[in-house]
Amino acid sequence: MTNFKAVVIEDIHANRLVVLVVEGKEKENEINIRLAQEGEVPDFLATRAIKESEAVYVTIKNRETWKVEAGEDIQAGVSVGIGEDGKIVEALGEGATPIIGYSINAANAGEVVNYVRNVKGGGEGVPGPQGSKGDKGDKGADGFPTEEQWNELVARVETLEG
Repeated sequence: MTNFKAVVIEDIHANRLVVLVVEGKEKENEINIRLAQEGEVPDFLATRAIKESEAVYVTIKNRETWKVEAGEDIQAGVSVGIGEDGKIVEALGEGATPIIGYSINAANAGEVVNYVRNVKGGGEGVPGPQGSKGDKGDKGADGFPTEEQWNELVARVETLEG
């Protein structure tokens, strides 16, 4: 785990998405945070209510799932993005609310929804050269996965379900 001290520039309720403030900082070496806004990618999650000007320690835990207040009714298994006041809303992508992950459970507006974070890198980079073609994998007996493939699938499900 990594942590650092930051100053909050606005009141933030618990279970809201938060971002670093890059511009307009009052002090040169001070780190500031604020509520995430629509269209942004969140940096952190507020696990408790924090007040404007409060100095807090931000702890990076590399969790794959976050619990965030729903800004509208959300179904399980839908893509989500940031809505008003750092809340989670259903995301449609392609010019609409950018997708930041997907919901694990259904929740009504105002309730907490668990979502799996999309931790892919931001933006598109320059494509690299085409790699060499890999070896053809074992198809398994009777169309079933090999033991190695099965164990990999089980590990992925366990990671998602925590």
